Amino acid sequence: MPLSMLSLGESKEIISISASPDLKQRLLSMGFVPGNSVTIVSQSNQGLVLEIKGTRLALNKGLAHLIQVA
Repeated sequence: MPLSMLSLGESKEIISISASPDLKQRLLSMGFVPGNSVTIVSQSNQGLVLEIKGTRLALNKGLAHLIQVA
């Protein structure tokens, strides 16, 4: 399921990223690495605030839709 579909407070493991090589590398460098757990901290119409390994990051829903979690 896409990361953009998670509910507030929900945590899942990152499975894969479906993006261009440059964008994928950028997301990997931000901590969106397969195997890492990600939690939805807050959400709005524009995007999400996520927590990965103790770090909070903001991501728009379009990018969050490219990240698969389970």
